[in-house]
Amino acid sequence: MRYIIIAILLVMSSGCARPGEKDVLARVDGKDTITLAGFNERISELPEQYQDVINKNKKEFLDEVIIETLLYNEAVKKKLDADGDVKKLIKEAEKKILIARLLNKEIEEKIIVNENDISAYYNANKEKFATPETLRASHILVKTEEEAEDVLVELSNNRNFEDLARSRSIDTTSKIGGDIGYFTQHQLVPEIEEVCFDMQAGEISGIVKTQFGYHVVKLTERKPPRVKELAEVRDAIEDALKRIRKKALFSKFITSLKEKAQITINNNLLETISAEPEQKPEA
Repeated sequence: MRYIIIAILLVMSSGCARPGEKDVLARVDGKDTITLAGFNERISELPEQYQDVINKNKKEFLDEVIIETLLYNEAVKKKLDADGDVKKLIKEAEKKILIARLLNKEIEEKIIVNENDISAYYNANKEKFATPETLRASHILVKTEEEAEDVLVELSNNRNFEDLARSRSIDTTSKIGGDIGYFTQHQLVPEIEEVCFDMQAGEISGIVKTQFGYHVVKLTERKPPRVKELAEVRDAIEDALKRIRKKALFSKFITSLKEKAQITINNNLLETISAEPEQKPEA
């Protein structure tokens, strides 16, 4: 399927008129020309990350285009274009391309979202952009209460919390100084979460017992709840509005097509279609 569509594009891109020799990058069998303009156009239609690679390897890419042309010509020479399955595939590809072009013309090109629309949506839906209070903490996990008491003693003697976590904690976070990361309510085990939300940034807890062992927790950061600024969510709002309007335009367009069309459905025949394939009786 991929090679059929590529071959079609190759034929479409090599025009009937013979360009001047200075514009021709390559000729295949004296009839198919690959022009500089056509070659550059093919590159420009690719995603940017591929364009960068191809611009550094244009000779290899040109060779690929030549190979595609050779394969297409060989397929035609063997009359594969007359094959029934090939014609069916080409017809299906043509149908999908035309439908995509129609939807682009009737829907995509008619979707307009301006800055006033984005601002209005933001002001009417600020609760959607609210972030709850967010905390960040580190902890040291040990197996026994005695070990936890030793940790508190070392911390009271100005031992660095992160260094102590690396040397004493049995949790996997020990490698990063005990850092748990950012969290909101209902994301940690209840015992630690309850302690954290009662602490101020920089404060160190007492011993906290959980199912995992004994913890000493340090609250490293506390971010109050806030509503994100419009600039932070502008692109997300624009995408959301486009999706909403696209859905509405599509629904309206399909409804108008159905209203203008004459559609009859044989419901009795439809009822005879089984979702499950009929089971053949065993011999």
